[in-house]
Amino acid sequence: MFTAKRLLCASPLPVSDLLAQESFLLRARADRIRGADEAARIVLGAYAVARLIDRVLSGTAVDEEAIVWERASAQRYLAGLPTAHPEVAHLAGLVEALEELAALRRSLRAYAYYLEREARLDEAHDVLTLTARTWPGEIPPRECGELALAFARVDRLRARWQSASDSCHVAEEAGLACGDMVITLRARLARGAVLRGQGNLPEARAIAEQGARDAEAAGLPDIRAGAFADLGAALTIMGRRVESLAAFYEAFRGMTDPVYRMRVLGDLGIGLAEIGAREAARIALRIVADAPETEELIRVNARLELMDLESAAGNRLAFEQLRQSVRGFEPQMPPSMAVDYRFKAGTGLARFGQAARARALWTEALALAEAHDLNAWYFRLEKVLAEAGTEVVAAPPAAAATSDAAGPEIERMTVGLREYAELAAAGR
Repeated sequence: MFTAKRLLCASPLPVSDLLAQESFLLRARADRIRGADEAARIVLGAYAVARLIDRVLSGTAVDEEAIVWERASAQRYLAGLPTAHPEVAHLAGLVEALEELAALRRSLRAYAYYLEREARLDEAHDVLTLTARTWPGEIPPRECGELALAFARVDRLRARWQSASDSCHVAEEAGLACGDMVITLRARLARGAVLRGQGNLPEARAIAEQGARDAEAAGLPDIRAGAFADLGAALTIMGRRVESLAAFYEAFRGMTDPVYRMRVLGDLGIGLAEIGAREAARIALRIVADAPETEELIRVNARLELMDLESAAGNRLAFEQLRQSVRGFEPQMPPSMAVDYRFKAGTGLARFGQAARARALWTEALALAEAHDLNAWYFRLEKVLAEAGTEVVAAPPAAAATSDAAGPEIERMTVGLREYAELAAAGR
Protein backbone atom coordinates (compact mmCIF):
# COMPACT_ATOMS: atom_id res chain seq x y z
CA MET A 1 0.00 0.00 0.00
CA PHE A 2 1.33 3.44 -0.97
CA THR A 3 0.65 6.18 1.56
CA ALA A 4 2.00 9.54 2.66
CA LYS A 5 3.48 7.79 5.69
CA ARG A 6 5.70 5.65 3.44
CA LEU A 7 6.93 8.70 1.58
CA LEU A 8 7.61 10.64 4.76
CA CYS A 9 9.19 7.85 6.80
CA ALA A 10 12.53 9.69 6.86
CA SER A 11 11.02 13.01 7.96
CA PRO A 12 12.51 14.12 11.30
CA LEU A 13 9.40 16.13 12.27
CA PRO A 14 5.74 15.17 12.80
CA VAL A 15 3.71 16.30 9.80
CA SER A 16 1.88 19.01 11.77
CA ASP A 17 4.83 20.18 13.86
CA LEU A 18 4.98 23.95 14.35
CA LEU A 19 8.44 23.97 12.75
CA ALA A 20 7.45 21.92 9.71
CA GLN A 21 8.01 24.94 7.42
CA GLU A 22 10.97 26.39 9.30
CA SER A 23 13.04 26.34 6.09
CA PHE A 24 11.09 29.37 4.85
CA LEU A 25 11.89 31.33 8.00
CA LEU A 26 15.59 30.45 7.70
CA ARG A 27 15.57 31.59 4.06
CA ALA A 28 13.86 34.87 4.95
CA ARG A 29 16.43 35.51 7.67
CA ALA A 30 19.30 34.85 5.24
CA ASP A 31 17.73 37.22 2.69
CA ARG A 32 17.41 39.94 5.32
CA ILE A 33 21.05 39.54 6.31
CA ARG A 34 22.22 39.98 2.72
CA GLY A 35 19.98 43.01 2.26
CA ALA A 36 17.45 41.39 -0.09
CA ASP A 37 14.37 42.79 1.64
CA GLU A 38 11.91 42.14 -1.19
CA ALA A 39 13.02 38.50 -1.47
CA ALA A 40 12.62 38.16 2.32
CA ARG A 41 9.07 39.55 2.15
CA ILE A 42 8.14 37.06 -0.57
CA VAL A 43 9.57 34.16 1.44
CA LEU A 44 7.61 35.25 4.52
CA GLY A 45 4.53 35.17 2.31
CA ALA A 46 5.47 31.64 1.32
CA TYR A 47 5.76 30.72 5.00
CA ALA A 48 2.29 32.12 5.70
CA VAL A 49 0.78 30.17 2.80
CA ALA A 50 2.58 26.97 3.81
CA ARG A 51 1.32 27.30 7.38
CA LEU A 52 -2.20 27.90 6.07
CA ILE A 53 -2.06 24.73 3.95
CA ASP A 54 -0.62 22.83 6.92
CA ARG A 55 -3.62 23.86 9.03
CA VAL A 56 -6.09 22.92 6.30
CA LEU A 57 -4.53 19.46 5.99
CA SER A 58 -4.16 18.86 9.72
CA GLY A 59 -7.52 17.11 10.17
CA THR A 60 -10.87 17.41 11.90
CA ALA A 61 -9.76 19.72 14.69
CA VAL A 62 -9.39 22.65 12.32
CA ASP A 63 -11.25 25.79 13.38
CA GLU A 64 -13.10 26.87 10.21
CA GLU A 65 -13.38 30.50 11.29
CA ALA A 66 -9.67 30.63 12.02
CA ILE A 67 -8.93 29.18 8.58
CA VAL A 68 -11.13 31.80 6.88
CA TRP A 69 -9.34 34.56 8.80
CA GLU A 70 -5.89 33.14 8.07
CA ARG A 71 -6.67 32.76 4.37
CA ALA A 72 -7.88 36.36 4.13
CA SER A 73 -4.75 37.50 5.96
CA ALA A 74 -2.50 35.59 3.54
CA GLN A 75 -4.34 37.10 0.56
CA ARG A 76 -3.89 40.62 1.94
CA TYR A 77 -0.20 40.00 2.47
CA LEU A 78 0.25 38.60 -1.05
CA ALA A 79 -1.57 41.60 -2.52
CA GLY A 80 1.27 43.79 -1.24
CA LEU A 81 3.94 41.77 -3.07
CA PRO A 82 5.12 42.29 -6.67
CA THR A 83 2.51 40.39 -8.70
CA ALA A 84 4.87 39.89 -11.66
CA HIS A 85 7.24 37.77 -9.57
CA PRO A 86 6.82 34.05 -10.46
CA GLU A 87 6.90 32.95 -6.83
CA VAL A 88 4.11 35.33 -5.90
CA ALA A 89 2.03 33.86 -8.74
CA HIS A 90 2.66 30.35 -7.36
CA LEU A 91 1.59 31.44 -3.87
CA ALA A 92 -1.58 33.13 -5.09
CA GLY A 93 -2.45 29.98 -7.04
CA LEU A 94 -2.00 27.85 -3.93
CA VAL A 95 -4.42 29.99 -1.92
CA GLU A 96 -6.96 29.85 -4.74
CA ALA A 97 -6.65 26.04 -4.91
CA LEU A 98 -7.27 25.41 -1.20
CA GLU A 99 -10.84 24.19 -1.58
CA GLU A 100 -10.07 21.33 -3.98
CA LEU A 101 -7.40 18.78 -3.08
CA ALA A 102 -6.55 17.73 -6.64
CA ALA A 103 -5.99 21.35 -7.68
CA LEU A 104 -3.99 22.03 -4.52
CA ARG A 105 -1.87 18.96 -5.21
CA ARG A 106 -1.04 20.14 -8.74
CA SER A 107 -0.19 23.64 -7.51
CA LEU A 108 2.06 22.29 -4.77
CA ARG A 109 3.97 20.10 -7.24
CA ALA A 110 4.48 23.07 -9.56
CA TYR A 111 5.69 25.23 -6.67
CA ALA A 112 8.06 22.51 -5.42
CA TYR A 113 9.55 22.24 -8.92
CA TYR A 114 10.01 26.02 -9.03
CA LEU A 115 11.83 25.97 -5.68
CA GLU A 116 14.01 23.07 -6.82
CA ARG A 117 15.06 24.97 -9.93
CA GLU A 118 15.89 27.96 -7.74
CA ALA A 119 18.15 25.63 -5.67
CA ARG A 120 15.96 26.20 -2.58
CA LEU A 121 16.02 22.54 -1.73
CA ASP A 122 14.94 22.53 1.91
CA GLU A 123 11.87 24.55 1.03
CA ALA A 124 11.17 22.29 -1.97
CA HIS A 125 11.26 19.31 0.40
CA ASP A 126 8.79 20.98 2.76
CA VAL A 127 6.41 21.67 -0.13
CA LEU A 128 6.70 18.07 -1.34
CA THR A 129 5.82 16.99 2.20
CA LEU A 130 2.65 19.08 2.04
CA THR A 131 1.90 17.51 -1.35
CA ALA A 132 2.12 14.01 0.11
CA ARG A 133 -0.24 15.02 2.90
CA THR A 134 -2.95 15.97 0.39
CA TRP A 135 -3.53 12.22 0.11
CA PRO A 136 -5.44 11.29 3.31
CA GLY A 137 -5.34 7.57 2.52
CA GLU A 138 -3.85 5.38 -0.17
CA ILE A 139 -1.98 7.10 -2.99
CA PRO A 140 -2.49 5.66 -6.50
CA PRO A 141 0.77 3.93 -7.55
CA ARG A 142 1.48 6.19 -10.53
CA GLU A 143 1.07 9.39 -8.49
CA CYS A 144 3.09 7.89 -5.64
CA GLY A 145 5.88 6.96 -8.05
CA GLU A 146 6.09 10.47 -9.47
CA LEU A 147 6.10 12.03 -6.02
CA ALA A 148 8.71 9.58 -4.72
CA LEU A 149 10.96 10.48 -7.67
CA ALA A 150 10.65 14.16 -6.76
CA PHE A 151 11.59 13.39 -3.14
CA ALA A 152 14.54 11.27 -4.34
CA ARG A 153 15.85 14.02 -6.59
CA VAL A 154 15.60 16.75 -3.96
CA ASP A 155 17.11 14.59 -1.21
CA ARG A 156 19.96 13.55 -3.50
CA LEU A 157 20.75 17.21 -4.16
CA ARG A 158 20.63 17.79 -0.38
CA ALA A 159 23.05 14.86 0.08
CA ARG A 160 20.43 13.02 2.19
CA TRP A 161 21.52 9.72 0.72
CA GLN A 162 19.49 7.27 2.79
CA SER A 163 16.16 9.04 2.37
CA ALA A 164 16.90 9.54 -1.33
CA SER A 165 17.62 5.82 -1.69
CA ASP A 166 14.43 4.93 0.22
CA SER A 167 12.40 7.13 -2.13
CA CYS A 168 13.99 5.44 -5.15
CA HIS A 169 12.84 2.05 -3.86
CA VAL A 170 9.29 3.35 -3.26
CA ALA A 171 9.21 4.84 -6.77
CA GLU A 172 10.40 1.61 -8.39
CA GLU A 173 7.88 -0.45 -6.45
CA ALA A 174 5.11 1.96 -7.45
CA GLY A 175 6.17 1.86 -11.09
CA LEU A 176 6.11 -1.92 -11.12
CA ALA A 177 2.72 -1.95 -9.37
CA CYS A 178 1.08 0.13 -12.09
CA GLY A 179 3.11 -1.28 -14.98
CA ASP A 180 4.69 2.09 -15.81
CA MET A 181 8.16 1.45 -17.28
CA VAL A 182 8.97 5.16 -17.38
CA ILE A 183 8.63 5.48 -13.60
CA THR A 184 10.37 2.14 -13.02
CA LEU A 185 13.41 2.99 -15.13
CA ARG A 186 13.61 6.55 -13.82
CA ALA A 187 13.62 5.13 -10.27
CA ARG A 188 16.48 2.77 -11.11
CA LEU A 189 18.48 5.55 -12.73
CA ALA A 190 17.78 7.79 -9.72
CA ARG A 191 19.22 5.08 -7.48
CA GLY A 192 22.31 5.04 -9.69
CA ALA A 193 22.62 8.80 -9.26
CA VAL A 194 22.46 8.36 -5.48
CA LEU A 195 25.23 5.76 -5.65
CA ARG A 196 27.27 8.14 -7.80
CA GLY A 197 26.88 10.82 -5.16
CA GLN A 198 28.04 8.36 -2.50
CA GLY A 199 31.13 7.53 -4.55
CA ASN A 200 30.12 4.05 -5.72
CA LEU A 201 31.07 4.79 -9.31
CA PRO A 202 31.32 1.22 -10.70
CA GLU A 203 27.77 0.42 -9.55
CA ALA A 204 26.47 3.79 -10.75
CA ARG A 205 28.04 3.17 -14.15
CA ALA A 206 26.57 -0.33 -14.36
CA ILE A 207 23.08 0.95 -13.51
CA ALA A 208 23.30 3.69 -16.17
CA GLU A 209 24.48 1.22 -18.83
CA GLN A 210 21.73 -1.26 -17.97
CA GLY A 211 19.19 1.54 -17.90
CA ALA A 212 20.18 2.59 -21.41
CA ARG A 213 19.73 -0.98 -22.66
CA ASP A 214 16.38 -1.41 -20.92
CA ALA A 215 15.09 1.93 -22.21
CA GLU A 216 16.13 1.08 -25.76
CA ALA A 217 14.34 -2.27 -25.53
CA ALA A 218 11.21 -0.52 -24.22
CA GLY A 219 11.30 2.15 -26.93
CA LEU A 220 11.81 5.05 -24.50
CA PRO A 221 14.28 7.45 -26.16
CA ASP A 222 14.24 10.15 -23.48
CA ILE A 223 14.89 7.62 -20.71
CA ARG A 224 17.72 6.13 -22.78
CA ALA A 225 19.18 9.60 -23.28
CA GLY A 226 18.89 10.30 -19.56
CA ALA A 227 20.76 7.07 -18.85
CA PHE A 228 23.58 8.21 -21.13
CA ALA A 229 23.68 11.57 -19.34
CA ASP A 230 24.03 9.69 -16.02
CA LEU A 231 26.73 7.53 -17.58
CA GLY A 232 28.58 10.64 -18.72
CA ALA A 233 28.46 12.07 -15.20
CA ALA A 234 29.87 8.86 -13.69
CA LEU A 235 32.62 8.57 -16.31
CA THR A 236 33.59 12.21 -15.75
CA ILE A 237 34.25 11.55 -12.07
CA MET A 238 36.14 8.39 -12.99
CA GLY A 239 38.47 10.48 -15.15
CA ARG A 240 37.44 8.79 -18.42
CA ARG A 241 37.08 12.05 -20.28
CA VAL A 242 36.56 11.02 -23.90
CA GLU A 243 34.15 8.25 -22.89
CA SER A 244 32.20 10.71 -20.74
CA LEU A 245 31.97 13.22 -23.58
CA ALA A 246 30.83 10.47 -25.96
CA ALA A 247 28.08 9.55 -23.47
CA PHE A 248 26.94 13.17 -23.15
CA TYR A 249 26.95 13.46 -26.95
CA GLU A 250 24.81 10.33 -27.24
CA ALA A 251 22.44 11.77 -24.64
CA PHE A 252 22.22 15.02 -26.60
CA ARG A 253 21.49 13.20 -29.86
CA GLY A 254 18.80 11.03 -28.27
CA MET A 255 16.90 13.67 -26.30
CA THR A 256 13.49 14.59 -27.67
CA ASP A 257 12.72 17.11 -24.92
CA PRO A 258 14.30 20.39 -26.16
CA VAL A 259 14.84 21.79 -22.66
CA TYR A 260 16.73 18.71 -21.41
CA ARG A 261 18.63 18.54 -24.70
CA MET A 262 20.08 22.00 -24.06
CA ARG A 263 20.99 21.05 -20.48
CA VAL A 264 22.98 18.06 -21.71
CA LEU A 265 24.57 20.07 -24.51
CA GLY A 266 25.70 22.62 -21.94
CA ASP A 267 27.45 19.85 -19.97
CA LEU A 268 29.03 18.59 -23.19
CA GLY A 269 30.28 22.06 -24.11
CA ILE A 270 31.86 22.56 -20.69
CA GLY A 271 33.57 19.15 -20.90
CA LEU A 272 34.92 19.92 -24.37
CA ALA A 273 36.30 23.23 -23.13
CA GLU A 274 38.01 21.50 -20.21
CA ILE A 275 40.08 19.29 -22.53
CA GLY A 276 40.90 22.20 -24.84
CA ALA A 277 38.62 21.14 -27.73
CA ARG A 278 37.81 24.81 -28.26
CA GLU A 279 36.08 24.67 -31.66
CA ALA A 280 33.64 21.96 -30.60
CA ALA A 281 33.10 23.63 -27.22
CA ARG A 282 32.39 26.99 -28.85
CA ILE A 283 29.85 25.45 -31.24
CA ALA A 284 28.07 23.56 -28.44
CA LEU A 285 27.94 26.53 -26.08
CA ARG A 286 26.81 28.92 -28.81
CA ILE A 287 23.90 26.60 -29.65
CA VAL A 288 22.88 26.59 -25.99
CA ALA A 289 23.25 30.37 -25.66
CA ASP A 290 21.12 31.06 -28.75
CA ALA A 291 18.41 28.37 -28.52
CA PRO A 292 14.99 29.82 -27.55
CA GLU A 293 14.16 26.71 -25.51
CA THR A 294 17.20 27.07 -23.23
CA GLU A 295 16.39 27.87 -19.60
CA GLU A 296 17.76 31.24 -18.55
CA LEU A 297 20.17 29.86 -15.95
CA ILE A 298 21.62 27.38 -18.48
CA ARG A 299 21.85 30.14 -21.12
CA VAL A 300 23.78 32.43 -18.79
CA ASN A 301 26.13 29.61 -17.80
CA ALA A 302 26.84 28.92 -21.48
CA ARG A 303 27.66 32.59 -22.01
CA LEU A 304 30.04 32.51 -19.06
CA GLU A 305 31.89 29.60 -20.61
CA LEU A 306 31.95 31.34 -24.00
CA MET A 307 33.26 34.48 -22.32
CA ASP A 308 36.21 32.49 -21.00
CA LEU A 309 36.85 30.85 -24.37
CA GLU A 310 36.85 34.20 -26.18
CA SER A 311 39.19 35.88 -23.72
CA ALA A 312 41.56 32.91 -23.99
CA ALA A 313 41.45 33.29 -27.79
CA GLY A 314 42.29 37.01 -27.51
CA ASN A 315 38.93 38.14 -28.93
CA ARG A 316 38.32 41.19 -26.77
CA LEU A 317 35.23 42.40 -28.63
CA ALA A 318 33.43 39.05 -28.23
CA PHE A 319 34.53 38.87 -24.59
CA GLU A 320 33.11 42.32 -23.81
CA GLN A 321 29.86 41.62 -25.64
CA LEU A 322 29.33 38.43 -23.66
CA ARG A 323 30.30 40.09 -20.39
CA GLN A 324 27.73 42.84 -20.95
CA SER A 325 25.03 40.30 -21.86
CA VAL A 326 25.63 38.41 -18.62
CA ARG A 327 25.81 41.44 -16.30
CA GLY A 328 22.08 42.08 -16.56
CA PHE A 329 21.40 38.68 -15.02
CA GLU A 330 23.77 39.24 -12.11
CA PRO A 331 21.09 39.96 -9.44
CA GLN A 332 19.44 36.58 -10.18
CA MET A 333 22.63 34.52 -10.16
CA PRO A 334 22.94 31.78 -7.53
CA PRO A 335 26.05 32.29 -5.37
CA SER A 336 28.25 29.79 -7.21
CA MET A 337 27.42 31.37 -10.57
CA ALA A 338 28.02 34.87 -9.19
CA VAL A 339 31.48 33.76 -8.09
CA ASP A 340 32.15 32.07 -11.43
CA TYR A 341 31.09 35.21 -13.30
CA ARG A 342 33.52 37.40 -11.35
CA PHE A 343 36.32 34.86 -11.73
CA LYS A 344 35.90 34.54 -15.51
CA ALA A 345 35.36 38.28 -16.03
CA GLY A 346 38.45 39.03 -13.95
CA THR A 347 40.45 36.42 -15.83
CA GLY A 348 39.45 37.98 -19.14
CA LEU A 349 40.35 41.47 -17.98
CA ALA A 350 43.73 40.20 -16.77
CA ARG A 351 44.36 38.63 -20.17
CA PHE A 352 43.71 42.02 -21.74
CA GLY A 353 46.02 43.87 -19.34
CA GLN A 354 43.40 45.29 -16.94
CA ALA A 355 45.22 44.30 -13.76
CA ALA A 356 43.44 46.47 -11.19
CA ARG A 357 39.95 45.62 -12.47
CA ALA A 358 40.79 41.93 -12.52
CA ARG A 359 42.03 42.00 -8.93
CA ALA A 360 38.91 43.86 -7.79
CA LEU A 361 36.60 41.26 -9.35
CA TRP A 362 38.59 38.35 -7.90
CA THR A 363 38.44 40.02 -4.46
CA GLU A 364 34.64 40.35 -4.76
CA ALA A 365 34.44 36.71 -5.79
CA LEU A 366 36.54 35.66 -2.79
CA ALA A 367 34.23 37.53 -0.40
CA LEU A 368 31.16 35.91 -1.98
CA ALA A 369 32.73 32.46 -1.77
CA GLU A 370 33.50 32.98 1.91
CA ALA A 371 30.00 34.30 2.66
CA HIS A 372 28.32 31.29 1.04
CA ASP A 373 30.73 28.58 2.24
CA LEU A 374 31.89 27.78 -1.31
CA ASN A 375 35.14 26.33 -0.06
CA ALA A 376 36.55 25.01 -3.33
CA TRP A 377 36.06 28.41 -4.93
CA TYR A 378 37.50 30.19 -1.87
CA PHE A 379 40.79 28.29 -1.95
CA ARG A 380 41.07 28.62 -5.72
CA LEU A 381 40.56 32.40 -5.60
CA GLU A 382 42.84 32.80 -2.62
CA LYS A 383 45.58 31.10 -4.64
CA VAL A 384 44.90 33.24 -7.73
CA LEU A 385 45.10 36.46 -5.70
CA ALA A 386 48.24 35.33 -3.89
CA GLU A 387 49.96 34.47 -7.17
CA ALA A 388 48.82 37.76 -8.72
CA GLY A 389 50.79 39.73 -6.14
CA THR A 390 50.39 43.47 -5.83
CA GLU A 391 52.06 44.76 -8.98
CA VAL A 392 51.47 42.38 -11.88
CA VAL A 393 48.39 40.28 -12.39
CA ALA A 394 48.77 37.11 -14.38
CA ALA A 395 45.57 35.51 -15.62
CA PRO A 396 45.05 31.83 -14.77
CA PRO A 397 46.01 29.81 -17.85
CA ALA A 398 43.35 28.67 -20.26
CA ALA A 399 42.64 24.95 -20.51
CA ALA A 400 45.38 23.45 -22.61
CA ALA A 401 44.44 21.23 -25.51
CA THR A 402 45.21 17.61 -24.75
CA SER A 403 45.71 14.62 -26.98
CA ASP A 404 42.07 13.79 -26.21
CA ALA A 405 40.99 16.97 -28.01
CA ALA A 406 42.28 15.75 -31.38
CA GLY A 407 40.96 12.18 -31.43
CA PRO A 408 38.38 10.71 -33.82
CA GLU A 409 35.59 10.83 -31.20
CA ILE A 410 36.05 14.57 -30.72
CA GLU A 411 36.19 15.09 -34.48
CA ARG A 412 32.92 13.16 -34.85
CA MET A 413 31.28 15.37 -32.23
CA THR A 414 32.63 18.53 -33.85
CA VAL A 415 31.20 17.59 -37.25
CA GLY A 416 27.86 16.59 -35.73
CA LEU A 417 27.60 19.76 -33.66
CA ARG A 418 28.49 21.91 -36.66
CA GLU A 419 25.71 20.27 -38.70
CA TYR A 420 23.21 20.71 -35.87
CA ALA A 421 24.18 24.39 -35.51
CA GLU A 422 23.65 24.97 -39.25
CA LEU A 423 20.22 23.34 -39.16
CA ALA A 424 19.25 25.30 -36.04
CA ALA A 425 20.34 28.58 -37.64
CA ALA A 426 18.37 27.78 -40.81
CA GLY A 427 15.26 27.09 -38.73
CA ARG A 428 15.34 30.40 -36.88
